[in-house]
Amino acid sequence: MQRKIRYAGATAAPNHRTIAEGASVGPRGIALMRRALVARGPYRLDRNRDREAVEHVLVAGFVTRDRADENTVFLTESGRAFLDRLARAH
Repeated sequence: MQRKIRYAGATAAPNHRTIAEGASVGPRGIALMRRALVARGPYRLDRNRDREAVEHVLVAGFVTRDRADENTVFLTESGRAFLDRLARAH
């Protein structure tokens, strides 16, 4: 039996659920994104609750980390669109 070797440039399948599959960002993630929106640029993760929530929001693709400082995040266009849809839903 031959073993299947993955192509070196292939992307690995995610081992987590994405937002499209119903994964939740949660209320802390939404609050983090709102604070990043108000900051209008880089947002520094100063609170422990932000550090706990950032992983869920990163997986969803709503924020990106600054390469120079892992405690700084930027809200992405999809994050802005998510907050806009959320605001219009209520």
